Amino acid sequence: MDYFFSETLVIEKYKGIHLLQDHIGTNYKVPWDDFGFIIKFQVYFVGENGKKKIGDAKFLSKEEPDASKFFKSKGIAISNKIYDIKESLDAKKIVSLGLSINYYKVLGSLFDDFKKYSVLRKLCDIGCYSDDQKEFSNWEGYSEGLMRGSSAEALMRKGYQVALGRYEAEKKFSLKINSLESSFEPIDFNFDVNRKVGKSNISLLIGKNGVGKSHILKKLSEIVTGIDNNKVEMPYFHKLIVMSYSPFETFYTKDEILDELSIKYGSDDDDINKKSAGRRRLHVNEYSYIGFRNNEGDFDPKHPKFFSAESIVKIAKYDMDNSWWIDKKRLNILIDTLSLGIKFDKICIYDEFGDEIEINEQITAKIIKSKFDFKKGVVFKKNGKEVSLSSGQRIYAYMLPAIVAEIEEESLLVLDEPELYLHPELEVGLIEMLQNLLNNTKSFAIIATHSSIITREVEKNSVVILRKDDGHTRAYKPTIETYGESIDLIISEVFDDEMIKKPYQIEIDNILKNGDVTASSIASFVGDDALTFAIKGLENDFFEVEDE
Repeated sequence: MDYFFSETLVIEKYKGIHLLQDHIGTNYKVPWDDFGFIIKFQVYFVGENGKKKIGDAKFLSKEEPDASKFFKSKGIAISNKIYDIKESLDAKKIVSLGLSINYYKVLGSLFDDFKKYSVLRKLCDIGCYSDDQKEFSNWEGYSEGLMRGSSAEALMRKGYQVALGRYEAEKKFSLKINSLESSFEPIDFNFDVNRKVGKSNISLLIGKNGVGKSHILKKLSEIVTGIDNNKVEMPYFHKLIVMSYSPFETFYTKDEILDELSIKYGSDDDDINKKSAGRRRLHVNEYSYIGFRNNEGDFDPKHPKFFSAESIVKIAKYDMDNSWWIDKKRLNILIDTLSLGIKFDKICIYDEFGDEIEINEQITAKIIKSKFDFKKGVVFKKNGKEVSLSSGQRIYAYMLPAIVAEIEEESLLVLDEPELYLHPELEVGLIEMLQNLLNNTKSFAIIATHSSIITREVEKNSVVILRKDDGHTRAYKPTIETYGESIDLIISEVFDDEMIKKPYQIEIDNILKNGDVTASSIASFVGDDALTFAIKGLENDFFEVEDE
């Protein structure tokens, strides 16, 4: 196998592996500067059937912050823009890491078992050199460039095994956050997909307003993306997706993540990178934000509609580019999931001329490259007629295309109070949809919620109850089994309902104080709980009189 550094996409004459800088074939004139290190490359394989893109990877040189200069200086020019670098690929001088799990899956699908190992080793993939990782960690650019964020750690641990077909995801684990302020107890999120009934790929965070649910979720995003360096006990997720449709949320957008990282690593990005905010977002691989705030971080109630339509096209393009190796297309996953809550037979969006374009498996590359009017959103059709969506179904239509477009296998999905706009039936539907999506992508979710209906669908070991105690936020586990339990018991146990006096109880107390009241006289005016409360009140009065 030959290995090349190429400055052109015209590489079909040279069979082997080609490394191209990330800007080749795009409208950008220069490669991405990653906090002072130019290390991002596109990786192609040229074989008998032409060229195929394996994916994107980072190549960090011990000697040169711009890895392309290392390849050009050490390689042998075989044409004006192509260099043979087979002898330059030496793990004592260069190390690489794929940027997504798909990089390793594609590589694994192209070669037999022996060749997979040989290619990864020749590409100096860090997963093949576990004994040398301490040495690599001393190289400049290792922490801020190659291994920034917990998803890089995940790819280092898993990628090599995924390519070889030997990787098996963890089935039971805990995610522990112990780097919160001193006023917070450590938080344990438990997951267990081995359970025979009620497998828990969803963990819940429950508590009254003001106990710090959103703060905990934001801290989690800082840990995963590398803003916070505190080490936590967690599995290696490939991506974090944060979703909140609250007008008051303060989660990070992609731009804000990059701003925080720039501050941390003492870099303002180079001037050319700064000219394109869109390009900056392309280089945040491990994080996605879904909500009311647009790319500039401004609250925009129309943004979810726009982003949902944009996501539909992104899904179709992903399927088109990767259809030769993926097991199940993302569009099919989306349709299967949405069909649980919306009855439709077509998904359409509008082009710039106002014409409806159906998004299906037969869509062509020419159509995908069209200009679309994303502001008009997504349209669902049934028997040729537009489906009228309830407000809750519209949230489905905003939420799910965005998640499916962003999610990768073994992602962590964080949802902040998703029940805000849903009536009880749609809350049940949301959990069913999420379970379908998580199962299809081997992913997991953490949900901050007030919903007893959602709590009923999650087993007690995966439920964290937050309570304030003398200014400290403490974490508790339910004492009852929440999975499949009655709503009344869950409300009483999890939400401290018994400790709160309800308005109807106050009114009945006032009536009882006036006397001349019997249970039968109010029975036709109240429900069972109120009647039971009244009877208890009458009994207490009776016993007080007897005691006297």
